[in-house]
Amino acid sequence: MKKNRVKELWRQGKPAVQGWCSSGNPYIAELMAHAGFDAVVIDWQHGVGVSQDSVVACLQAMSGSDAVPLVRVPWNAPEYIWYALDAGAYGVIVPMVNSYAEAEAAGRACRYAPRGCRSVAGNRPSLSEPLPAYVQRANDEILCLVMIETVKALENVEEIARAPEIDGLYIGPSDLSLDMGLDLSNWADDPRHLAAVERVFAAARANGIAPCHHGGSPEVSAKFVKMGSMLCQVGNDMRLLAAATASALTAFRAALG
Repeated sequence: MKKNRVKELWRQGKPAVQGWCSSGNPYIAELMAHAGFDAVVIDWQHGVGVSQDSVVACLQAMSGSDAVPLVRVPWNAPEYIWYALDAGAYGVIVPMVNSYAEAEAAGRACRYAPRGCRSVAGNRPSLSEPLPAYVQRANDEILCLVMIETVKALENVEEIARAPEIDGLYIGPSDLSLDMGLDLSNWADDPRHLAAVERVFAAARANGIAPCHHGGSPEVSAKFVKMGSMLCQVGNDMRLLAAATASALTAFRAALG
């Protein structure tokens, strides 16, 4: 098991940026992993092309890169978390965490005993090193981020941040904004969203874990990194591909005059 680059950056006080793969295509995951991102997330929750099998294929495709392989699991359930970690992920992003108990369950699912309840299995991680060596180091290298994306989670965020074995709070701005009754096209500049971000970030910092914001465009993500986010993304693979395609077509038509 390699050192977790994201955790290494955090120990140096530096933020990390991640690629976001929602296509479930191993070739695209491999491309993103070699593009210079600190990490790449396979979005098993909302990725239209992501299946249980393609999670494994994407993680395999990324294994030759320096990018940290992460998975956003479909739900806060041990079977999803265990599967992603056994498949070779170095961490998980867990959606819709609304209470201390739910955060604690997510954190414990990421750790082997005595710190947690992850079951030992000799799957992909043990192909590159002996299983005992992996088990010995995994508790410290695996990353567990819980998503704050509802009003209920925001109201409970100070308690959630105290849950053991979680590494950070990860704001899901679209769902949080929708639940708060905010305009989905303008949340990045809405004072109510910004106040929520400050509250989440303060709770994270007070408990020695990482404040994180999903971000949006490169400019939006940079804004929240400047506010203190230690992890963000700058657009998923399908949106980046759509933007690049539209830009190329516009340039072609402009060149024709």
